Amino acid sequence: MNLFDRFILTIYSLVLIFLSILAIGVFSNLIDRSLVEQFFSAIYGSSTINLPYLIVAVIFLAISIRFFFSGFRVRRNREDKAIFLRNDYGHVSISLDTIRAIAERAARKVKGVRDLKTHVSSKDLGNVVSLRVTFDGETPLPELTQNLQQEVKARVEAITGLDIAEVSVKVVEVAPPDHVAVRHKRVE
Repeated sequence: MNLFDRFILTIYSLVLIFLSILAIGVFSNLIDRSLVEQFFSAIYGSSTINLPYLIVAVIFLAISIRFFFSGFRVRRNREDKAIFLRNDYGHVSISLDTIRAIAERAARKVKGVRDLKTHVSSKDLGNVVSLRVTFDGETPLPELTQNLQQEVKARVEAITGLDIAEVSVKVVEVAPPDHVAVRHKRVE
């Protein structure tokens, strides 16, 4: 749901909350019946079309229809998205999951990488591979990040034929060592 729809839904919900509270007050006799009768007689008492109320009613009808049909709209998951290429023989579609798997495989081969999460996106400026990395704590970070960026970019471009505009690396953690020093007990 985009920002405009969220804004309209918020306004729509607030109006419905107000009308619901008003209806509860009328039906439970908390609001005097004469006030309701005066309101409706003012609306219906005129022989001309009451344009402001008509416009509000049409707007609410349009919003209701929009929200009703947007509930039936099928949205593809982010995993279903792909990057499309055109070559001399036709169209090629490469899923973002495929590109992510290639990038992860390339990144895991870089010395010093312990764990990682990968995200691939296609933006206006080009295709972007984002890596969140846990490293071993022994490999210098400038060397590790540069090797990661070079290896992932080269490997993904070589296998898929796509241009990778950017490989961003975020180092999030130092992994605990694989082996824990074993304490020897003294045998007496």
